[in-house]
Amino acid sequence: MADSVYRERAHLVAHLAASNPSTIGYHDPDEPDWAVVIVDLPTGQASWHVSPDDMDLFEGVARSEINTWDGHSTEEKYARLDAHTRALVKENH
Repeated sequence: MADSVYRERAHLVAHLAASNPSTIGYHDPDEPDWAVVIVDLPTGQASWHVSPDDMDLFEGVARSEINTWDGHSTEEKYARLDAHTRALVKENH
């Protein structure tokens, strides 16, 4: 079950990464086998760890030796994502 949930999330993160400036690399010493994708949304940076099993979804994302994480928390990440979603809804309606 957990693997399928990560895979589902990875599909959505891959879509965000393809739709926005993004990089991916291996930069978390606490999770050295999991890549980190950083998506630069208009509302701020958001990042997620990506399972090695899901890397096939990120083939089009630029690889980076140094991802610069801005220190955002999980709460900040989702607040930025929500703000971006609201802006898109407003723009498209």
